[in-house]
Parts: sequence; structure tokens; C-alpha cells
Amino acid sequence: MKKALFFFTLLFQTVLMAQHNVSFSGKDEYKIVVGSEADTNAIKAAEELSCYMERIFGRPYEIVADKGVKGKNVISIGRNRLSYRLCEKYKDSIRDDGFLIHSDKGNLYIMANEPIGLRYGVCHFLENYLGCVYTDSYNLHYDEMPNGLAINDIHDLQNPSFRYREVYQLIPNEDSRYAIWHKLHNRRNFNSEWGLFVHTFKDLVPVERYFDMHPEWFSEMYGQRVRDGQLCLSNPEVLEVLCENLKTMMEKEPTKRIWSVSQNDNESSCRCHDCRRLDSLYGGPSGTMVWFVNKVAERFPDKVISTLAYQQTRHAPKNIRPADNVNIMLCSIECPRDKPISDDTSPNSFQNDLRDWTSLTKNIFLWDYVVQFRNYLDPFPNLHVLQPNLRNFSNHGVPMVFEQGSNPNVTESHEWRTFLIAHLLWNVDEDVDKLRDRFFNAYYGSNRAGFIKAYYDTMLQSLVESRQTLNIYGYPIDARDGYLAPDKIDYYRSLFSRAYSTTPCEKCHADWDKYNDRLRLLELPLDFAVLDLSLYDVAPELSYFEYDTLGNKVVRHEMMSLAENFYKDCKRLGVNKLDEAKYTPEQMLDIIRNHIAKQTGVNKALHRPVSCATEWSSTYDVGGPRALTDGKAGVLNYNYNWLGFQGSDMDVVVDLGSCQEISGIQADFLFYPLSWIFAPRKVVCYVSDNQEDWTELAHIDYVNEEILTECKIVPFKFDVASKARYVRLKANSLLTNPEWHRGVGQPCWIFCDEIVVR
Repeated sequence: MKKALFFFTLLFQTVLMAQHNVSFSGKDEYKIVVGSEADTNAIKAAEELSCYMERIFGRPYEIVADKGVKGKNVISIGRNRLSYRLCEKYKDSIRDDGFLIHSDKGNLYIMANEPIGLRYGVCHFLENYLGCVYTDSYNLHYDEMPNGLAINDIHDLQNPSFRYREVYQLIPNEDSRYAIWHKLHNRRNFNSEWGLFVHTFKDLVPVERYFDMHPEWFSEMYGQRVRDGQLCLSNPEVLEVLCENLKTMMEKEPTKRIWSVSQNDNESSCRCHDCRRLDSLYGGPSGTMVWFVNKVAERFPDKVISTLAYQQTRHAPKNIRPADNVNIMLCSIECPRDKPISDDTSPNSFQNDLRDWTSLTKNIFLWDYVVQFRNYLDPFPNLHVLQPNLRNFSNHGVPMVFEQGSNPNVTESHEWRTFLIAHLLWNVDEDVDKLRDRFFNAYYGSNRAGFIKAYYDTMLQSLVESRQTLNIYGYPIDARDGYLAPDKIDYYRSLFSRAYSTTPCEKCHADWDKYNDRLRLLELPLDFAVLDLSLYDVAPELSYFEYDTLGNKVVRHEMMSLAENFYKDCKRLGVNKLDEAKYTPEQMLDIIRNHIAKQTGVNKALHRPVSCATEWSSTYDVGGPRALTDGKAGVLNYNYNWLGFQGSDMDVVVDLGSCQEISGIQADFLFYPLSWIFAPRKVVCYVSDNQEDWTELAHIDYVNEEILTECKIVPFKFDVASKARYVRLKANSLLTNPEWHRGVGQPCWIFCDEIVVR
């Protein structure tokens, strides 16, 4: 229990200069007043304030209607008989869902024009004046102050930097109260404006319904119409069927005001003659998209039609403007995250696109990206660019911002990142250092906050010094010479060790296990980085192996313990996925075990010569076929240790050097259709004594799943009993991307790594 009277009095003297005090002491008979016809938001705001003031000050605060209440010792919520004059005086100062906290003659008034602003105002008062900190899901911290609190006169006008603010992250989406506390919008919980939301061509003109009868309605790519592409926007029939289907959807949900008519999540815009002609008239695919969406918007003048400026449509069009009721969702997916977006003003930069779009329209919905999507737990020190990026958007007059995280999944530092972004969306000029102190002290404990700050600061400094590009689709290996260098990891570990060894502060002593779990969740990304980097054997301390006195490769047992504890703690702390597709902690543990199994024990193929009868690709240079027996196993990153074959089968022969007993053969292949990589449809295993007469031992058929974004290693294992000198593996590729794939008909890849012979 803390007596915080003196501290808070000093704090508020620095905020405002005034002559009167509002005093919340045990001697004052303060009442919370609402209008007799107050709406739900005003009532909930009053209840929130009453609840937490009672907890903080140790006495009840009654909620009363304005009739019969005298204007003394009043906390007024919204417009009522006592606040009417002040509400009229200041209503023009309050913008959008902003609010005003104002004291007058010893009373306190919280005013807003939009009803939700009252709830925001109460939460802002509890956080910024009474010291409450809402850190994560269902978790609000506060200090008891039984001696009361005196606050100098307040005139705190709060207008948002952006009219629409959404953080697509786990915490605000599972806890609507957190979203309200931090003044965030949430389409699913309490915002009823949106109908369809992004990538909607597939919903408005479904492939499964129309493609077989009308392939001409869909993208032409590589000389043929494709299922997994876009729509042929130049075809007038597409406009008619799309508008008819959209009208039907609108009639079912008449209260929805904003409807997305936007491209699917790929870059396969139609390349037919008529679409290319439109592209030439309007400056590219973005102009054709605006031309089409304007026609849709004309059919529905009472609705807002939203569309994406994304990937191939990101650049602003020429010779055309979006209609007044067309909203542009401008997406920053390609931007690096090590520097502010505004630093790059090259001709094709996002900064130039932002300038060009905002010169055409102010109806912009800025879609930004704030986590590492390829590896959710990969340490991702992008926090320093969040404020300059949001300031940049605000300076360009962008009214709506959507920060895409990883809902519903846990990502590295998601609690602090969400808290920070939420505050900056409301006020892009918020003091980040003060926010960080407030959050770290509450969430991790004041005695640990210094170690956590050092962790973040050191990582950021290392990123800056290394001049490394930070990408939302990166891997830990990208930072091996920078912020994830072995010496840096050792230092981070020392900070966590010291944090764990601290004595619990008075405030967090009773819940010390909970505070330790928070620290462990923050540390898990380091475990992930170490486990992933060790798959590449980047250094002796970042490897699963060491060598015994006889020179044999053996497993470092501390690494297996680290992997198993990582898996257990992920499961215990709710980390269920490691990327935006389907990669799980359990799969990572399986990959590690397979990685170790392939590289330990007797492998008769290790460092043996390999010949290849089919053409392998040098695009990803791993030294040719010898990569299949070099002792370096492939990882989920296809840039490392994989021998690739594009549009070709694989037919390789390993020379064991002499005739030997064989009990098992294994070769692993990569599956990642998004990058046109498929597992073989069939792998056949042969043996021979003379490399002329071959005997088939076994074969395995494989059916590639129709899953675009999943990345996984597919092992082909043969349990055999034979004796031979030569082992031959023939992998039959799909050769071209299948019909369901957006690159249908184009050459696809197979990637193979180590061949193991037991």
C-alpha cells in the first residue's frame, strides 16, 4: 500500500497552473453525477470511475442523477444539468471521439461529443491522474491511496491523432475493456460500420462458383486464366455480377456503412489486353483498380467502398481520382523496419506513395505492420520507428490507422508493443520514455525494470550499429552479425539472470510467480533465436553439437534441454504458433530432433561423392550436389543448405566407396507453395553394385496439400535391408505449379537436403 498524495500533487502541478484544488480525500463527500437520461456509455463510464476510485481511496463514490444535486463536490460525467453550460462552451473544441477533463470551482467534469468519448475520458483520468496502468488482458494495476489526493485545476483537452485506431493484436481483441481503456476501435466487438473487410474479390466473385463457367472473369496470367488470382476488371460482366452480389450482402446487413471491394492477397493482376490498356491509361494496376471501384461506388452512393493500395496497386494512379465515397487502404508491407519510413524518399518509396495518395484523397486508411510475421518469436527491435512512422502518417493528414499484429497469437514483446502503439495512435507526441517507465514498473516490477530497459536498449543499439535491414519476413540468421551475435546473446542472458535473482518488491511479492512468468515470456524469444540459429551451426556456442576427444560429433545436452523447456513453456504460457501459417512449438521441437538425428550416429553417405543426372539450380548456391552429403542439414529458410531443382526431377547417386550393409535411407524435402516449392510427388530408392544394374528397394508417394503459406520439412524415410555400394534417389517433381496455385503452369521447385544412409 502506498501513500501517493505528495507525488501526484507535484505531478499535476507540472501539468496545469491553477488556483483551485479538486480534493479526493476521505473527508469529502464527492458524488459522481450523470444526467437523468444518460446513455449506456455515460453509465458505464461512471461505474468504472466509481469502482476504481473506491479501490484507490478506500471509500465508496455514489453515482447519482443530476436532479436535486447541488453543484459542490461533484464529478460530472457527460452532459447533464450541472455540466450543460460547460459542455456548450467547449463542444467545438472537442473533435471526433475526443474528450475534455475540466475542473471548475472544486468540481470535476468529463465531457465528450461522442458517447464513447466519456469512457475514454474516465480511463484517461484513471491512468494519467490516479496512476492506474492497464498492461495486458484483464490486468489493471493501481496503488491504494487512503490519504486522498489533491489535484490542481485541470483543463485537459484530448483530441485523437487519428479518427480510427485499431491494433490487430491479441490483447485488445480478446479484452474489449482493454480496447476501450486504450481508446482503440475493434471491428468485431463494438464497431458496426464495416461490412466486408479486405481481400474481398474472392467473396464477391467466388472462384468455386464462377470459374468453370466463366474463366474470362478472372485474371489472365502467363497466357491462361488462373483460379488463384484477381478479377478481370476490364470485363463489364465482372462489374455487374460483383455489384449484384454486393447488393445482396448489403441488404442482409443494412446498418453496415463501409464495404471492401478489394484485391485478393496476391500480385496476380490480370494481364489480358484490355486490362493492360487500362493500366496504360491510369498509371498501372492501381489506376485500373480505382477506375473499377469508382464504378462500384457510383452504384452505392450511400455507402463507402473501400479498396486496397497494396503491393502491385500501392503506387498512386494517374489521370484519375478516387470518388468521394471511395476509401483507400494504403499498405506499408514492403517497408523495412530498422528506420522510419520517411527516411526513404527514393522514386519507388512508400513515402512518395503516401505523398501522392494523400494529394488525391484524404479518405485514407493506413495499414501498417508491426510484428515479425515469418517468425513470431524472433526478437524484432522495431519499437523505435513506431512513433516517427505514426507522426509521419498524421502529418500527411491520414485519418485512419490499422496496425497489423498477430491476432490471436503471442508475438515477441506483444504486451509492451501493444501498449505503446495504442497510446501513440491516440497521441503521436506521447512521451515514450515515460510510457515505458509506467509500463515496465507495473508489469515487470520496479526492481526489474532497469534490466528490461537495458535489454531493449542494447538490442536497438546493436541494430543501429550493424546497419542491418529489419524485415517483417526475416529470420534470426539475418541478425547473426548484429543484435543476435553470440556475445550480444550472452549479455542479454546475463540481464535476465540478474532480473530473475532480484528480490520481489513489496507490490509484486504476493504474485511473484506471475511476474516470473511475464519475465519468462519476454525471454522466450531469446530461446527461439538460439534454437533457430543453432540449426545453422553459426558458432560453437550456437550449435547442437560438439566433438568428443575422439573427434566424434555428439549432441550438446544443454541444447536439447533448452529446446524441451522452450516447448513446455510455450505450451504453458499460451504460445501456440510461431509464424502466421501453421508452424508450432511442437513442430519446431520435431525439426530439432530430426536435425540432430540426421547428423549423429553413423551416416555412410557423409562426405561421400554425389553425381546428379538432372539439372540443379545455381540460384541458391550451396556448392552443387555435394551439399546433399556435406553434413549440413536444411532448415525452414530455403536460402540455406538446400539443393534446388526448378521445373526438373532430381536424380542423384551417392557413392559409398565400397559395398556396404544398408538398413535405412532418408532424404528431406521442403514444402512451401507460397514460394513455388513443393515436395516430390514420388521418391524412389534404388541400389547398385556397379552403377549400371539398379534394383528398386522402395518408393514413397506423396500428395502435396493445397495450402499456400505453410512451410515445413517433409522427410522421406526408407526402412530397407540391402547391401550395395551405390544409392540412387529419384524424386519426381510436380514440374509446374498445380491448377489451384496462383502460378499455375509455371516451373515449380523441389529442394532436397542431406541424404542419410544407415
